[in-house]
Amino acid sequence: MLPWDKKFLEKIGNIEPKTILCGPDGQNINEISRNIVKTIISKTDSRDYSNYELENIASPNFYFLKKDPEKSNIPISDLREPRDFLNLSTANNRLLFIQGGEDIRVDGYNSLLKVAEDTGPNTFIFISTNNISQIPATIKSRFHTARVPRPSVPEVKEYILSKSFDLSEHALCFLTENPSELKKPIDEILIKIEKYDLYLKNRNIQSKDKNEISEFTDYLIFLEKGRVTSNSKESLINLEKLIDIKKSINLPNNLSLDVIKLRLNSCLELV
Repeated sequence: MLPWDKKFLEKIGNIEPKTILCGPDGQNINEISRNIVKTIISKTDSRDYSNYELENIASPNFYFLKKDPEKSNIPISDLREPRDFLNLSTANNRLLFIQGGEDIRVDGYNSLLKVAEDTGPNTFIFISTNNISQIPATIKSRFHTARVPRPSVPEVKEYILSKSFDLSEHALCFLTENPSELKKPIDEILIKIEKYDLYLKNRNIQSKDKNEISEFTDYLIFLEKGRVTSNSKESLINLEKLIDIKKSINLPNNLSLDVIKLRLNSCLELV
């Protein structure tokens, strides 16, 4: 676990019965939220679940809900069972954990709203989300919001340097400004950055993977933003092109990868 995430967990204290956990844009907070959930259910059951995956915890006091990878969202039909679970009469605390609150539609949240209003302090509904703006205002007004703070630049830089990574200066800057990247395995990070530096050196992207091309475009946008002050006119033009490429990658009917790569390679000439 990253040191700033560990620090947050040590300071968070008791969780309100109805809580939304969110973080800065783009930050994956699954690891933090899962640790909090395991702490709550361990106290409820008087059993140590710290080494369990949430998917493997069989407890009558716990319900875990997340999006089916085969579906685009969590449909309202998937909320009937956890809603019934929350309405059960029991002397113990009950916990419904929703991982990825942004995946629930408004009608689904509406079905949970009455349960959230009617249940007492022994009923926990804990929602984690990477995009708090996707949570309906009716839910946010009735839930406590716990925000995971973004680590400071010096804090992230100190951590990276302590690991003695062999990084170029711009790679170091990128990771310092994008700490969520550090949640990935170290080997994966180093391989990715090495690829990116090679693409920059050769002024040519050699990849057939859409996700990798999309992430490399993010990297180029970051680098170009850093050049704006020193070469504003040229950098602004290139930055606009890169942002347009990024948008085209995300469109359902986007350009072919070959066309996108040609456009990226033309931008590489100016980076």
